[in-house]
Amino acid sequence: MIEVIHLKENENEKNLNNNEIIKNDSNNINNSNLTIINENNSNVSYYNFLNPLFKNTPICYIKIENVKQLKESLNYAINIVKKRVSIRSGGHSCCNFSILNDTVNLDMSGLKDCIVDVENKIVKVQCGVTFLEYYKETSKYLLGGPGGSCPSVCLGGLSLGGGSNPLSIKHGYLLDNILEITILLENGKLVKANSSNQYSDLFWALRGAGHCSFGIALDFKIQLYDIQPYYYHNSIELSFDSMIESNEIIDEYMKTTKSKNNVYIGLDYRITIKSKRLTNILIFFYIGDLKDGENEFNKLFQLLMKTSSPRVAEMNSEKVKKTFLEIVERVPYSNKTRRSFTKCRFSKDLNKKNSMLLKEIMELAPIIINKMIVPDAIANFSSTIYYHGGIQNQLPKDNCSFIHRGDDCTWSYTFICLYTKEENDQIFKEWKTKINSFLNFFGNQIYQNYPDDECTNWQSSYYGDHYPKLQQIKKKYDPKNYFKYQQSIELPK
Repeated sequence: MIEVIHLKENENEKNLNNNEIIKNDSNNINNSNLTIINENNSNVSYYNFLNPLFKNTPICYIKIENVKQLKESLNYAINIVKKRVSIRSGGHSCCNFSILNDTVNLDMSGLKDCIVDVENKIVKVQCGVTFLEYYKETSKYLLGGPGGSCPSVCLGGLSLGGGSNPLSIKHGYLLDNILEITILLENGKLVKANSSNQYSDLFWALRGAGHCSFGIALDFKIQLYDIQPYYYHNSIELSFDSMIESNEIIDEYMKTTKSKNNVYIGLDYRITIKSKRLTNILIFFYIGDLKDGENEFNKLFQLLMKTSSPRVAEMNSEKVKKTFLEIVERVPYSNKTRRSFTKCRFSKDLNKKNSMLLKEIMELAPIIINKMIVPDAIANFSSTIYYHGGIQNQLPKDNCSFIHRGDDCTWSYTFICLYTKEENDQIFKEWKTKINSFLNFFGNQIYQNYPDDECTNWQSSYYGDHYPKLQQIKKKYDPKNYFKYQQSIELPK
């Protein structure tokens, strides 16, 4: 059964609310039963937008639970209501590109198969599986690999745009470890694309530019690796006021350490409505012997002692010994509706200029909190820096369509603001305006998994010199430009 939830009625959609006509139309879709649920039905609450700042409204939602339903739903969109589709796995697109106006929205979150081939260290996983579910299943066999850091994100979108976690310093991005992708094309053909078959060009394009530009990805075959039973994982609280000095020390340490393919660093600058205090937390992760990890951590800590009194979270050797799943589960799992905006840029280093800009951005946050028109319990500003070094930026740029390799992409700077009250929109936009004025100083490459709907040169920022080749592949597999949205790959002129 295909469950179709309609949100509105206009001149082009009146027939959709006529049960008799829908019944007749269903005969054109392999005799499927279409269940029409009006917007007052309690089930509709599941489809609330995660981010009301982007008020996109599809004509309806269809929740997909198997491949047959997906094919029928694409046929329904193309041939019956004559609309494009938008594709949602977990709904985490920071610009709401997964839910688009005037489309049939295909909710892929019901596709939950995750099958591990332990002997060959390969997993076949469908696009609706969250990363927490994925890590739980693979870690049962002490297997794992690159992926996302947010546990509630699904594999469907993130896999096509990158996928970086602490294991990426050794194994590359998630998309570097995809062996095969099953994708439904506009012509209704279901194909398997890999590096050695007739769809090798499509396989190249999907890994980095696959966000609904060529078809609908259903599942992925992914290479897994043996993981350690325990990893060294610790954190240091640094003085926010000394962030410029501490960032220079961290940057120099990562450039000179012989363990750069073993050490992962994350930096989290944050202020919440509850704390009203700017914090600066360094996350340290080590791949390898626990004692070696402790030694490397202490080296970095001693260097940071030159700044103002850093505090180590844990000195107990048992508490810093964590399974990979325990580390993943430390990140809060949240799918709550909230108003948010996100910006991200790749950068070469943690230099003084970048740190000064970062400090200025974060120092505006408490001022905005104090100017709020109405109280907002979740008001939260954060700037997060992730390390993208190691193997993930050493692979050739032409390995797939993902261009963000080399020294210019050693770090990513991500800025996120969360709140709930519409009355505070104008106040919080002040922070976004400040960020936008500084973004180009951090770098001009944009991580596809953090799209920027305000970027005018997105073709270059996402895809660089690969863009003309992507246009030719688009023409080959989607010649009618059916899979189209604000920043989808364009057909060549």
